[in-house]
Amino acid sequence: MTGGNESSTAGPTSMSYLTCLTYILEEWTGVEHIGDYLSYAFYILWLFFPLVVVFVLPGVIVILFYVSILLLHIYKRKNELKEAYSHDVWVGAREMLATLWDGHGRIWHGYELHGVENIPPGPGLVVFYHGATPVDYIYFSARLHIMKKRRCSVVADHFVFRLPG
Repeated sequence: MTGGNESSTAGPTSMSYLTCLTYILEEWTGVEHIGDYLSYAFYILWLFFPLVVVFVLPGVIVILFYVSILLLHIYKRKNELKEAYSHDVWVGAREMLATLWDGHGRIWHGYELHGVENIPPGPGLVVFYHGATPVDYIYFSARLHIMKKRRCSVVADHFVFRLPG
């Protein structure tokens, strides 16, 4: 242990920062062998990390669904007066939600959209597979709206309309 006026990096032997932190925590908390407790805590964290990852992604997606709905309700309340004088007041809401979902898709999944130049200027049909949740369609429509300022209608299974909110 170090003395009252000594530093953990002073002296002829050099210590790692983790060892220095362990000494500081032992002195601060008064618990001896705190390194053993920390290594056990890191082991438990490493053990349960896959479970945390499995439950965090669906939780983030559900939270983003509800945040989107909340933002649309706030936007509607804020722009009730403008709606009487404007033909389409929802342009700003579309931009906001497209940016939110595109950011989530790019950060969390690395979502990219290639071949947008092949979509015809008039009506077209895009057929794609989606997994257990229709999040990939949301990423696609958000990215398409940001890149081309076009909206995409969908023909979907009944599951899509059973999403909460």
